[in-house]
Amino acid sequence: MLGHEVPFSYCRAPASELPCRRVFDCWWETFDIDSFIRAHYEADEIDRILSPRQGKMLTLVELIERAKKAQKDAPDQGS
Repeated sequence: MLGHEVPFSYCRAPASELPCRRVFDCWWETFDIDSFIRAHYEADEIDRILSPRQGKMLTLVELIERAKKAQKDAPDQGS
C-alpha cells in the first residue's frame, strides 16, 4: 500500500492491533504467511483482517456521529 519495501513488523501493526489487510498479498512469496497468521491470531481476528475495508465516507459519518454523541453526553462545562 505504501509503494516501497517495509519490514514485516510494520505490516503486523499499521496503527491497529491487527495486521494490514494486504499482509497475505505482500508476504506470500517471502514465507508461509498463512501458517504464521493462523498460529498467531484467532479465527475472528483473521476474519477481521480479511474483511473489506469500510468506505471513507462511511467512516467519516461514523466519526461525526460519535463526536456528536460524545458532545451530547459530556457534562456541561460552561462558565
